[in-house]
Amino acid sequence: MWIAGGFAAAAFLAEYLLPVRGLPYLAAALALCGAVCVPLKRMKARPKAMLLLFSAAAGLLYWWGWFELRVAPCEALAGQNVTLTVRVTDYPLETERYTRLSVTVLDGAPRERGYLYVYDDEVPALAPGDVISAEVRLLSVMTRGEERSHTLTAAGRYLRGYARSELAVVGRSGAAWRWLPQRVSRWVSESCETLFPGRSGVFMKALLTGDKHDLYEDPELYGDMRASGVLHAVAVSGMHVFLLIGALQFVFGKGRVTTLLCYPVLLFFVFMSGAGASVVRAAVMQAIYMSAPLVKRESDSPSALAAALLLLLLCNPLSVGGIALQLSFACMAGYAVFMPRFKARVHRSKHHDSPVFRTSYLNLAATFSATAFSLPVAAFYFGAVPLLAWLANLIALPVLGLVFAGGYALCALYALLPALAAPLAWVLDWGVKWCFLVFRCVGRLPFACLYTADPKAVVWLVLLYALPAAWFLLRKRGIRMSPAIPAELLLMALCAVFLWNEAALRLGRRDFAVLDVGQGACSVLFDRDVCAVIDCGGSDLRSAGDIAADYLRAAGVDRVDVLVLTHLDDDHVNGVPTLLYRLPVGLVILPDTASEADRMAIEAAAIQAGAETLTLADDTAAVLGDLTLTLRRPLPEGSDNDSGIVVEASYPGFTALVMGDAGEKAELALLRQGSVPDADVLVVGHHGSASSSGALFLRAAQAETAVVSVGTNSYGQPASDTLDRLARYCETTLRTDENGSVVFHLGTEVPSWRE
Repeated sequence: MWIAGGFAAAAFLAEYLLPVRGLPYLAAALALCGAVCVPLKRMKARPKAMLLLFSAAAGLLYWWGWFELRVAPCEALAGQNVTLTVRVTDYPLETERYTRLSVTVLDGAPRERGYLYVYDDEVPALAPGDVISAEVRLLSVMTRGEERSHTLTAAGRYLRGYARSELAVVGRSGAAWRWLPQRVSRWVSESCETLFPGRSGVFMKALLTGDKHDLYEDPELYGDMRASGVLHAVAVSGMHVFLLIGALQFVFGKGRVTTLLCYPVLLFFVFMSGAGASVVRAAVMQAIYMSAPLVKRESDSPSALAAALLLLLLCNPLSVGGIALQLSFACMAGYAVFMPRFKARVHRSKHHDSPVFRTSYLNLAATFSATAFSLPVAAFYFGAVPLLAWLANLIALPVLGLVFAGGYALCALYALLPALAAPLAWVLDWGVKWCFLVFRCVGRLPFACLYTADPKAVVWLVLLYALPAAWFLLRKRGIRMSPAIPAELLLMALCAVFLWNEAALRLGRRDFAVLDVGQGACSVLFDRDVCAVIDCGGSDLRSAGDIAADYLRAAGVDRVDVLVLTHLDDDHVNGVPTLLYRLPVGLVILPDTASEADRMAIEAAAIQAGAETLTLADDTAAVLGDLTLTLRRPLPEGSDNDSGIVVEASYPGFTALVMGDAGEKAELALLRQGSVPDADVLVVGHHGSASSSGALFLRAAQAETAVVSVGTNSYGQPASDTLDRLARYCETTLRTDENGSVVFHLGTEVPSWRE
């Protein structure tokens, strides 16, 4: 454990904090400190200190060597066009905008794994093992704009690029056994889509194979699971491995033969589900648990967890930056620390013979143990703390176990007797629908989630750990205090967070915010009487709809009166379906120049959510309480950008001008019409591109603050010339990629802003 702890801590620091060039020197310093401990024989903690220091030094050196030998050569090619020959390692992932191929490079670059993106062009039918060739523009996997990106490197993908020519198939895989796990995974996915209708098929595919792409595309199902705190059910991990081994032991009995059978099944399942960090961790730990009786040794959760962590980091030290690894090990660390104590308590209870009591108690104990250390990690990455996850897990997890085991049994039956599998799938589908009902009911309960977009929620999260820690320390010092006291204080603080936001809204809180949604746009305005959202799209890992809904929910807003879409480019509207599901929307306004297909897609989503739509052809104004929205169409014809809607949002004493993707042509048209107001805040057009924010327009707008909504992009936005003009004509220029979400509090004469 000390070796794994020191190695992992060093890898974590190298991944997030330490400079790459200084790692060898830091490793040498740690090794020197470890050597100093060798002669200190009277030092009680000497063995542990030596193990910790030497393993930390090894961790730094290992991370540095891995980076220099495998990642750095790939990063050196970023920005270049090269001709690559690659082998496809999984079936293509098709989306509306692109097709993503998982590949291993054979020629033209370092022989590493990566992703190849194909835009616009048709992709030939490909299967794992096929060899293709194309001209590729390589991109960095290490950075997103100015920030360090961990997603691809954590997954062992060190190359990323998009095809600049048509793909040429130069070899086929045939029926190679090497690709059997991927073929079985594909077959299970297709079987789920055939046996289970609609949303049930999407859920079953995610549950059995870990393929969650279609789940993320379903805002209703994903939103319910996120709010109820059960997304872990489809992240293939310990629960799935436990159920798989449990099913095998139920069928074949417990014994040496079954244990030996479980090893290849585990290995096959790991590769079939994509060999993610969470499932590898679970498989290693399960293998250790099963091996202990065979060699007449005790199984030990902390040692098994440490062994799994060390194995993963030896296979890829950069995996320490992955969300899946961090969440998985945080969950299991909490389980290893707290679950034995809960099990001991249930044995001492006078109700321990009751199956209902034992099942309910242990389910709640497992939920608490798994979230004890993982909650801050999940809150940091996903921006939400599901307060009622324990309730959803208690009701749904027993049924989910049956659905998981039954799903694999049905897929096997479908291969042998398709006619018999269909009616049985109808029966199992009722279990899936029960889970959906639980997700929806729990996720929509009042106060089901606490959103970290509210700083007070972050303070409460700190108190959640600080108060029990203080109680524990006081108890160690002999000061007796009932555990009910910190629990009551936490409950009071939680109520205060919700009541404070509600009171602030009712007493006149008024905000205008430009949210950080990556390369996209989303602005919100609200007070106690009205809420308006302008555009809702972006490139962030989380949907722009989730970001907007989380921000509004955190402020106590539970309805959007007007959603204005300046135009229907994907980076301005791809979060609309999620927002429509998360919050009731009264009216959706969109320009009449949008293509029929895009307009119909938005209208269909609005109708499904019960929202009205208005197609805008001329200038108009809407008065909503103290808020006046003036919607202008400077160029009724032309490109989508210049013929979009420009929004002037006015409160007493405050005016914001939101330009959408309007360029200089639209700006000149507004100037000719005399429609450029003196703005307090200008949301810069087209993400600060060189073709927007002309000098004449900026001089007329006289904006005190300019906000550029921008994220990582390949278009050179914001352009340096545009930033120079903004600096010349505006007092302050803010960027969401640098400043985060920019919020203006309108309760004072001079609006204040914060990140």
